[in-house]
Amino acid sequence: MKTILFFLTSFACFAQIPTQEEEEKQSSFDYYITNPLNINLVSETELQSSLLFSAEQIALFIAFRKQIGTFQSILELQSIPNWDLDFLRRIQDFLVCHPPNPRWWKPHSSTHQILFKTDWTAETKKGFTDPDLRSKTRYVGDRTNQTLRYRGQLNANLRMGFLLQKDAGEKDLSDFSSGFIEFKSKGILEKIILGDFINQWGQGLVQSGGFSLGKSFESIKATQKFNLGGLAYSSSMEYGYYRGINTTLKLSEFLRIQTFASYRNLDATTGTDSTGSNYLRTRVEDGFHRTASEISHKEALQEKTAGANLVYSPLSVPLVIQLNGVFSEWSLAKPIGIGYKQPEWSGNKLQNYSISFQYPFRNIRMVGEFATSGNRQYSLIQSAATSLSKKVDVSYLFRNYGAGYFSPKSNGLSENSENLNEIGLFLGLGYQINKRMKLSSYADYFLFPGPKYQVVASNTYGWEFLSRLQWEKRHSARGFIQGKWTRKEEKDLIQISLDGHYIAIKSWDFHVRAMASKLGSEIGYLLLQDMKWDHGKWNVQGRFAYMNTPSYDTRNYAYEPGVPYSFLLPAYAGKAIKTTVVMAYQWNREIAIAAKYARIQYQDRTEVGSGLDAIEGNTKTDITLQISYKMH
Repeated sequence: MKTILFFLTSFACFAQIPTQEEEEKQSSFDYYITNPLNINLVSETELQSSLLFSAEQIALFIAFRKQIGTFQSILELQSIPNWDLDFLRRIQDFLVCHPPNPRWWKPHSSTHQILFKTDWTAETKKGFTDPDLRSKTRYVGDRTNQTLRYRGQLNANLRMGFLLQKDAGEKDLSDFSSGFIEFKSKGILEKIILGDFINQWGQGLVQSGGFSLGKSFESIKATQKFNLGGLAYSSSMEYGYYRGINTTLKLSEFLRIQTFASYRNLDATTGTDSTGSNYLRTRVEDGFHRTASEISHKEALQEKTAGANLVYSPLSVPLVIQLNGVFSEWSLAKPIGIGYKQPEWSGNKLQNYSISFQYPFRNIRMVGEFATSGNRQYSLIQSAATSLSKKVDVSYLFRNYGAGYFSPKSNGLSENSENLNEIGLFLGLGYQINKRMKLSSYADYFLFPGPKYQVVASNTYGWEFLSRLQWEKRHSARGFIQGKWTRKEEKDLIQISLDGHYIAIKSWDFHVRAMASKLGSEIGYLLLQDMKWDHGKWNVQGRFAYMNTPSYDTRNYAYEPGVPYSFLLPAYAGKAIKTTVVMAYQWNREIAIAAKYARIQYQDRTEVGSGLDAIEGNTKTDITLQISYKMH
């Protein structure tokens, strides 16, 4: 299962207006809506990685399933302690009950969903105007973003999906395409994926696909990753995945092996050296093919990758050991870096190996991974989390990433965007003050042994401290106050957030937030008010936001309501007012329609955007339309 993060709210298709907690969990929430967990097949690791359940609930579920053998109905979950009706109502859309060994596809029991979404900016961007004497470069396509997605579940073990997508300025809907077929069973061939996929191995130093929590007030969960193996991929992100075949074999109760092979064409910029040989300048990961220059980068680099993941879990002890290896080869070589990039990997062939483990000792869960890359650079990550009492949870994570360590799919917890040139210690604390109030905090200290981007000195350091006090009143209100202090390169960034969510009556929700950021003498702030009306087939959300920041350095981030299955976490910067309205209508059991209108009006500029995205004037209006059809 894909690692996702999702706040448990009682909805079927439309999310509550989220607080910051939900923002960090919202990015992939639709995964379980379209791919619910089969309670007869789901593993303990998959339940843990979903973060939908507490450790106690998972343990009770696994014990109950072992006792009864096979579930016949979702309603049987009521018999599990701590799985009461209120909890089941909140998670019912993410669970299904299918027999563990179903027959082949039966049309009346399969589900299919087709979704089409288009959005555009009402104002005309420079890239869509006629060429002039100053610049003749323009976008080759129309102004719409378009997405067509299909997902089908033929039975409990077989599913498939595909996606077609174009960005504004691109010519065809098929500019980007992705798809997969996935089969799972309880036999020797435990899983096979044909098409596009990602891998989640160990603690993410060699393979870390999908969404990752990173540093968060969820400090206990932030230090833990799970070895989930191969995961089918059908996201609109145009990089970070493989294309080929991925298989998982269950050799015995204590031994599994996953292997994969992939071949992909990647976007890249290239150069030519003094001998006339081509070499790789940079990988291009934005996926844009709107101008002649961007189109020239398309599929300029070929990538071949193969790898294996061996999982050993002896029956006598709760230890899990993983041996991981990946071999990659590219059609163009990366030259030796200069300056602070000199220690980094170069060439066109790369080998990555690691050993990782999971070991729960009493109420302490310890995990770790030691990895090496082909240029003899090493990285290490080790963490543990435990409960000191019913009210107090603590965690730590130590990391040491070599200056030249490189793995294309690594994503371990770090301050840098890449897992290199960093030593750090993360400490987390969770304190349940009472049933309705909780204090969550973390402190992270990091050191950069070598020079880095825009920093020529060695052994620079910094720290980050966050603390959040959150409270709730059952079914009627919740809120938090949060402070965050980040010091890096002798600069202090202080951020404060106040958030409140109030459910006035059954159909109305109100949400308010105030945020402030201070960097040096600059202070930027954001005020926003959300309202939501949910009644029968209609769901309407609205937002009014006022922002005032001296520069982009004091920007604030807040999740913005969107059409179902979408996620947007924009930066609020500048002096402006932004209004957003989202309407969704469930036409019938199969068809749902949604629309969004978002308009921002700046008070500190006469041009919005830059380059070919520049808009004359001080307003920008984005419109989204979406229709989905679900066949049961």
